[in-house]
Amino acid sequence: MPQPSRSIRRMKLAAWGLFAGSILMIAGCGGKAFSTPPVVLTVSLSNTTIDLQQGSTVSVPVVIVAPTETATFNITGLPPGVSQSYKESESNPSGLLTLTANASASLGTYMPTITVGSSGQTATQVFTLVVGAQSKTGVSGKEVLRLETPDRASWRLAIQLTSSAM
Repeated sequence: MPQPSRSIRRMKLAAWGLFAGSILMIAGCGGKAFSTPPVVLTVSLSNTTIDLQQGSTVSVPVVIVAPTETATFNITGLPPGVSQSYKESESNPSGLLTLTANASASLGTYMPTITVGSSGQTATQVFTLVVGAQSKTGVSGKEVLRLETPDRASWRLAIQLTSSAM
């Protein structure tokens, strides 16, 4: 019996290909099936220690590898006075986490947890958040000091104060 050409065998293999979500199964000679491994959900930050000053905002890229184009995003463990917003990219679940500390945010070191979910999977990332005191910038002013001598002569001393970050 004549054997089919290679191009016909390839077409038969392609005809047997089955796409089911992210799994590709191909049955070839010998009846064995091959499948691609499922995508495992992961979440990571570019930096796992984030410094945030009272009265300021910081944005941190979040990388999410997910089996679908969307994922749920949740963060727990933020201190009082610190709020968050997450903006997912338009083409995948990775995005930008923005943390904002108000002027009276609780000072200290915290360990918040990011939890993401997609296709029944969950993944977490714990990071260190250091909330520091609000920096004092732009201090300026002028103070005048008057000195009087016993003979009622006056001396005037002007002190100019200017400062950047302290």
